[in-house]
Amino acid sequence: MRALLQPPDRLISKLNLRPSDVVVDFGCGPGFFTVPLSRVVARTIGVDVSSRMLEKAAKHAKKSGAVVEFLRSDGAEIKLEDESVDVILLNHVFHEIDDRRRVLAEFRRIMRPSGRLIIVERTRGSRLLAGRFGPPIIDETEVAREMQQAGFTLGQSIAHGSDSIIVGQKSN
Repeated sequence: MRALLQPPDRLISKLNLRPSDVVVDFGCGPGFFTVPLSRVVARTIGVDVSSRMLEKAAKHAKKSGAVVEFLRSDGAEIKLEDESVDVILLNHVFHEIDDRRRVLAEFRRIMRPSGRLIIVERTRGSRLLAGRFGPPIIDETEVAREMQQAGFTLGQSIAHGSDSIIVGQKSN
């Protein structure tokens, strides 16, 4: 399935990351985005619910010479300090979260006051193929509404192939 995706650097280049940023790659899977992220920011933390995926990501990071931290979590409780993260990235993960309200509240807790939440989801394309070949197509306005209800101010939405990059900023 990864062969169907664009190279991670194309997405990362659109995120306006700073070299000083601390970034959480939530739902990091085998580290497809985590390792490239570690090359452009100060600290990268891969978070996934699956121990198996975290093992794969750690092997990928080691093989690539990347310095990455890994944590196991479903998002309800992430063992990071309050206000310690600049950016949280979810790439094709938001649609899989069961208790979004609770997870978004946890994101706000660990995010610095100027922090950004970046959610990438498939929002366009063939509904016949979606879900069978890649993530399902979801309604961008639904994602935006849930982000706003959780206390994020919507920044922008950037088209990225069949995906939308939906950016929210932590509101005080």
